[in-house]
Amino acid sequence: MPVYQIVTSGIDLTQEQRDALATRCTRTHHEVTGAPDPFVRIVFQPMPLGLIYTAGRVEPSLILSAACRGGRSEQTRHELMHKLYEVIQDVVDLPPDQVVVVVTDTPSSWIIEAGMVLPEPVHDAEVAWMRKLNEMSPGKYDQYV
Repeated sequence: MPVYQIVTSGIDLTQEQRDALATRCTRTHHEVTGAPDPFVRIVFQPMPLGLIYTAGRVEPSLILSAACRGGRSEQTRHELMHKLYEVIQDVVDLPPDQVVVVVTDTPSSWIIEAGMVLPEPVHDAEVAWMRKLNEMSPGKYDQYV
């Protein structure tokens, strides 16, 4: 489910950087939360310089905003934010004050993925959801059950 929006203003990411951010953010999300890779979405939104302000001034910015399924611990959220920040710095190498990472929770019952309301992030509920998903799309998600 997670939807990552990477908004840049005054920072022109190359295709290689977008590919690296998408791959590494997906891997990081999976490693920290256990969420299957096929459900991690990454959206890039480049904006011209002059459309994002910091303290009333135009400055280059990269904002990563992740809407995630709620129910995970504060420790998990902090680990995810720190690791995502490290990914950004490794790939783009920006001054720290030009990078913002936001992870927000959305209740599972407010999200539909693959036509089904998402389960709570607990093992038994996730396994039942994945089994049902596999019934709808035989073989596509076998490795995640």
